[in-house]
Amino acid sequence: MGLETLTEFRDGINLALGEKRQSNERLDQWVNDAIVELFGELDIAGRRQGATADLVIGQREYDVPTDLLAMLVLRITDINRRLIKTSVENFELFDETTTGSPTHYMRVGPFISVFPLPDAVKELKLFFIKEPATLALPADTSGLPSMYDRVIHMIGLRNALIDLEENERATFIFQAAENKLRKLPTEAWLESQNPQEGIQIARSFRDLQQDPRLGADETFQGRILL
Repeated sequence: MGLETLTEFRDGINLALGEKRQSNERLDQWVNDAIVELFGELDIAGRRQGATADLVIGQREYDVPTDLLAMLVLRITDINRRLIKTSVENFELFDETTTGSPTHYMRVGPFISVFPLPDAVKELKLFFIKEPATLALPADTSGLPSMYDRVIHMIGLRNALIDLEENERATFIFQAAENKLRKLPTEAWLESQNPQEGIQIARSFRDLQQDPRLGADETFQGRILL
């Protein structure tokens, strides 16, 4: 998991902000928002969760888990049918009086709505990405692999710059973060390789973060070079 602590994320962003250094309260929000954003994008296997609920005849809305960050798949297990995600605008075009086995859904806030109205009791299964725990203590780490620590720094700085109305620099930083993210190996790629090779790759990223002689460009150390 991550090597950088909340204290190190705070210090790195403040160092990059220079004269616009901020208090811990604002820094923590920027860092945690960055981690949530990454979890939503990366679909880390360890954060995937499942939940079930029974469809109720004539009931359209169902609560989603309180720790849901992003939905992956919604299906009716009895008939192994995957429901199609639909926008609010398109969902409103459906005939709300139609009944049958649901084929579509939309999510609004803490609940989902299905179409058509269920006409039988069936099991609904949801696969989703669980929201990460909030970093609050100085020694807390992100829960993401350590190779993403630098990206957290960069997206956290982007969040800070947006709040401080430095939009041009924020855009530049975010583009750099996206470029960095694209260069990192995916979880699926790592899992598909020879296990020993995967270990070596993981070590190489850890070494790059810990030893600036091996890769100064990969070592954050509180600096963002523009």
